[in-house]
Amino acid sequence: MLVRGLAIATAIAALTACSSSVPLAPGAARVSAFTPTLVGAWEVTASRAKGVGKNLLTFSSDGTFFRSGDAHPVVSGGHGAWKRTGPNQFNASYVSFTFDPSGKWVGVNRNNLQLTLAEDGNGFQGTVKSSNRDLEDKVVSTTTSPLAGKRIQVQDF
Repeated sequence: MLVRGLAIATAIAALTACSSSVPLAPGAARVSAFTPTLVGAWEVTASRAKGVGKNLLTFSSDGTFFRSGDAHPVVSGGHGAWKRTGPNQFNASYVSFTFDPSGKWVGVNRNNLQLTLAEDGNGFQGTVKSSNRDLEDKVVSTTTSPLAGKRIQVQDF
C-alpha cells in the first residue's frame, strides 16, 4: 500500500512539474499545439485547360504520398514525396506513367505541387506544374494548373 501511494504521489508531482505556472504577458495568447499538416486523404479538383479534373491524394507521415485520378487508364497512379516549406506551406513531387489509348506505355508524367493549407487544416489551394515526357525522359509538353483540395473526413453512418 505504501508503494502504491508513493507511485501516485510521484505521478502527481511529475504532472504538476510539467504544467506551466508562468503567467502570460498582458495581451498574449497561448499558442495552440495544433499544427496543420497534409497527412491524410484528400479529394482534389484541378482546373485544367481541357476542363475540370478530379484526383485523390493520400499523404503519409513519412513524407511519401500517392495519387490516383480521373485520367485512368492513360495515366497510372502516382507515387511521390512531400515536405513542409513554411507555416502551412508544402511542396510535393510525384511521378506517374502515361499510356496511349491502346494501353501501350508511351512516357512519364512528372509533377510538382506547391500547396497552402487552410488554417483549419481541412482544405488547401495550390498549383501543379506538369511535365509530360517521352520514354527517354525528354519533355513533350508542360502545363500549370490551379488545385483546390478538401480533406476526406469520416461521415456519420
